[in-house]
Amino acid sequence: MKFLALAANVLLMANAALASPLAARKQAVRDSIRARHSIRRSSRFQGSANVNGTAAVESSNWAGAAISTSGVTEVTGTFTVPKPTVPSGGSSSTEYCGAAWVGIDGYSDEDLIQTGVLWCIEDGEYLYEAWYEYLPASLVEYSGISVTAGSVVTVTATKTGTNSGVTTLTSGGTTVTHTFTGQSYSLPGTSAEWIVEDFLSGGSEVPFADFGSVTFTGASAIVSGATVTPGGDSAVNIYLEESGKVLTSTTISGSTVTVDYE
Repeated sequence: MKFLALAANVLLMANAALASPLAARKQAVRDSIRARHSIRRSSRFQGSANVNGTAAVESSNWAGAAISTSGVTEVTGTFTVPKPTVPSGGSSSTEYCGAAWVGIDGYSDEDLIQTGVLWCIEDGEYLYEAWYEYLPASLVEYSGISVTAGSVVTVTATKTGTNSGVTTLTSGGTTVTHTFTGQSYSLPGTSAEWIVEDFLSGGSEVPFADFGSVTFTGASAIVSGATVTPGGDSAVNIYLEESGKVLTSTTISGSTVTVDYE
């Protein structure tokens, strides 16, 4: 797989915030999201393998499934927000994070519209945020909705034009949406993704939380006007590997994509 330097999909954790109470850390995260100008990433996937009859590639910060094709105009999926834990051998005083999202583009090109949820754990305290993003602008927190471990979230990213799109997130009977128009970068619509990510901060991946398992159900995309599923449209199986250690496994079946922490 390619290496995905997704600084654009990442929040910047200020060092001072790490030692603050949870409420203060949350505010620092939000301020950083609003203030940060995202960096265009270079994408490199490495290797080529076969997992249960599905083409598989390696990434240092993505895990999940991607359909690489043309004519993608929508991608959707539903997942339950996990409760992260400190990975084996980790320190409770270190902040560990991760994120789950769906997106259009990003796998096969450097453009991306996406929406999802991020999570962090430190000293037994948790942070969850629902967000949206269109590269190269910053990740932005949705207002009017809150999520936590156990929240069932449906996320949809839609390409409405060459330089426009809409993101939608629904949880607990509340739906939030954001519309992008006249963006600086176009959306070619050449891939659809269902991803769990170890995002970047300060140019390197944040310590990756043990998220247990994230399952995208109802995973589908609209391609050239037709609805397709990752299991029925030859999606690529993406596994996350850091420092020579495989940290995730992905199972793709029909409209279900399951990503497990190893």
